[in-house]
Amino acid sequence: DLRALNQRLQREIAERERMQQSLEVAEHSLAQSSKLAALGEMSAAVSHELNQPLAAMKTYLAGARLLLQRKRSEEALSSFQRIDDLIGRMGAITRQLKSYARKGEEAFEPLDMREAVSEALAMMEPQLKSRRVAINRTMPAAPVLVLCDRLRLEQVFINLFRNAIDATKDSDEPQIELILSAGENAIMSVHDNGHGIADLESLFEPFYTTKQPGDGVGLGLAISSGIINDFGGRLTAWNAPDGGAVFEVQLPILKSGQEAAE
Repeated sequence: DLRALNQRLQREIAERERMQQSLEVAEHSLAQSSKLAALGEMSAAVSHELNQPLAAMKTYLAGARLLLQRKRSEEALSSFQRIDDLIGRMGAITRQLKSYARKGEEAFEPLDMREAVSEALAMMEPQLKSRRVAINRTMPAAPVLVLCDRLRLEQVFINLFRNAIDATKDSDEPQIELILSAGENAIMSVHDNGHGIADLESLFEPFYTTKQPGDGVGLGLAISSGIINDFGGRLTAWNAPDGGAVFEVQLPILKSGQEAAE
């Protein structure tokens, strides 16, 4: 009996050792997977941020080359100035990415949402021209002030505009309607005449995408939603009754007293 008990204990010890080794292997694999996932998210974020300035720079360089060939040097200098501005923006983006994990208000400042919309549209100019997408803008005459980080808000708008352009690729007359209004909150809506949203519940989940491989990794809306939440607002979406999708950004209006305090 003692011999049998001893053999059973030895078998249990050996089994526990095998289980411990398997657990260590699983923990190592999980840690490695987490590192790869984090690396993938970071790479996607960098690509997501820098792709638009690079595309715009390519367009301005092509235009400047044509202008120089036609001896229109003054107009070409204007294109070079835009390229210089874009290079400065890319530098600001990389600095922003370095501190992306630090969520604070050190970069928050009063910002007119109309300016953020205009800047985002300027960044999307190459895609809008190549796809011939009509943009209908409705903006208030007075400034719509919010407290946020300018680059990150423009990042959200660029992502929403890009998605709207992609959604209208099968439309005969692609168009996007932008409406900015101000009341208790600043509300920016982006309405396209595309195919609409198939799965609203999963829309803001990381890595959810309906795009073909190579066209997107499904992080844009998840990142955008997180940015708007950081600003004390919210990003929502729904399918419009007349077709297409509507994305709405709501942010707290910056009161005059708050602006003075800042």
